[in-house]
Amino acid sequence: MVNFTSHSQNSIDVAELAAFTYRAYELLPIPYKHGESLAEITDFLKQRCPDFIVLARAAGEILGWAGLYLGDWQNNLLSWHPLVIPPNPAISQQLVHKCIQHTAASGRERMEVLLLNLLPEYRDYAAQCGAIYQAAGMVRGSEWQSMETDLQQLDFALRDIPDTLTLRSLTECSFAELWPSFDAAFSHGVDRRYAQQPAAQRRENYEGFFCRQVDDGASLVLVDNETIAGFVTVGAMAENAYVTSIGVIPAYRRQGLARYMLGTSMRRTAAKQYQKMILQVDSENQAALGLYRSLGFQRINKGWVTYLWEK
Repeated sequence: MVNFTSHSQNSIDVAELAAFTYRAYELLPIPYKHGESLAEITDFLKQRCPDFIVLARAAGEILGWAGLYLGDWQNNLLSWHPLVIPPNPAISQQLVHKCIQHTAASGRERMEVLLLNLLPEYRDYAAQCGAIYQAAGMVRGSEWQSMETDLQQLDFALRDIPDTLTLRSLTECSFAELWPSFDAAFSHGVDRRYAQQPAAQRRENYEGFFCRQVDDGASLVLVDNETIAGFVTVGAMAENAYVTSIGVIPAYRRQGLARYMLGTSMRRTAAKQYQKMILQVDSENQAALGLYRSLGFQRINKGWVTYLWEK
C-alpha cells in the first residue's frame, strides 16, 4: 500500500530525500537537475528546499516525491517533478494532485510547472510528464525556445530613431518608474504566459524575479520626455550575455524601436568581449521570432514548456 504524506522544509529528512533524488537522477531521463553529486543535491535541499513536499512511501521506503515553492498568488512545482522510482504514472498523478489540493486549500489561484532544458531527446519523457499533469487536472501552457547569436560576428544595420527619443542606461531608472511600462508592454502583447496571470501576480513576479543585476550600458530604456517607451534588460554570466526582457509600450510600436534597442545593446555587449547573446521566446510569437532572426539570432535545441492549474 502506498502512503502519501505532506511535509514542510523543516520536517523533512534531508539526507533520506537527497539519497532518493540522487538515485532518481541516475535512472530518469531528466535534463534539469539540482546537482550532479549527492553532496550537491544535499546542499540544494539544505539551502533551497521547497516550502511544501509530498512523499509517496511503501513499506517505509520512498517511492517518489514532489516539491512546491509557495508564492502569494501562485505555487511553482519543481521542474520535472514528481520524481518516482520505478516510474509509476498513478503515483506521479497522485503526487501532482496532492500539490494541487495544497495550492487550492492555501488560497493560491494557480500552480505552474516549467519543464526546463527541453532538448529534442527529452521530448518523449516530457510528453509522459505532460500526460500525468493533464490527468491530474493541469493544462498545457506555452512552449518557449532558446535562441543565440555570435556577438563577435554581428552583421546588421540600424536605422535612426526619432529625435525626441533617447536611450539611457537602465540604472538611471528606478524600480518603480519602470513598472508601468513593463506591465503595459507585456499586457498588450502576445506573451501568453504573462497574459494568463492576474494583475497582482504580475506585480509580484516583477518584484520577485525581474532582473536588477543588469549590465550597465547594455540594459537600456528608451525615453520620450518623461515616458519610458521601451526597455531591454541584459544580464551576464561568464562569457555570455542573456536578454532577460525586451518590450515596447503599445503607443510606440511599429517603428522599429525594439530592433534599435536590442541591436544597440548587442553592439555594446560585443564591445565588452562577450561571446554570445542568448534569449528565450514563445514559440508562437512570430513577431518576436522575426525580430531576433533579423539581428542574427538562430534557434538552438533547447527550450521549455509549461503546464498550469488554475482555480
